[in-house]
Amino acid sequence: MVSRWFRISYVESALRRFATERGADLGTLHASDAVALSIAFYRSMRAQHALISNEGDGLLWQWGPDADAERFTINLTRQLVREDADPITQLCVTLSYRWTPTRRLLGRGHAWCFNPASAEGFGREIRASAAYRAIAAASPLGVMIRTELL
Repeated sequence: MVSRWFRISYVESALRRFATERGADLGTLHASDAVALSIAFYRSMRAQHALISNEGDGLLWQWGPDADAERFTINLTRQLVREDADPITQLCVTLSYRWTPTRRLLGRGHAWCFNPASAEGFGREIRASAAYRAIAAASPLGVMIRTELL
């Protein structure tokens, strides 16, 4: 049972508080930390006024080149859709890595989870993926946390 709620407009602050409570430094996350933190945040904190019945609170895992194709990135995004007509809010946790021949071969891809009860299994799928295995032991070149409105 979820015991904590946050307002959609404060999702980034909620994640930062959640990370601090767990002793995680968002600026120095490694892939394993980012996945564990994102899964735990998704499982234990619900967004007020999110359209839950119609995929209004989802966790997206994606990988591939950054916008300039200069680095390989992994990303975990919490996407929140309000019950009213407000824009979609996305909280993105992105880690970037240098290109390697193996990472270039991975291309880009994504997977979704729309049920907090399925989040642990989703985390196992992420950790079993070729994209995750390609960066699991590497230190990221950068970590970016940002909120976007769509």
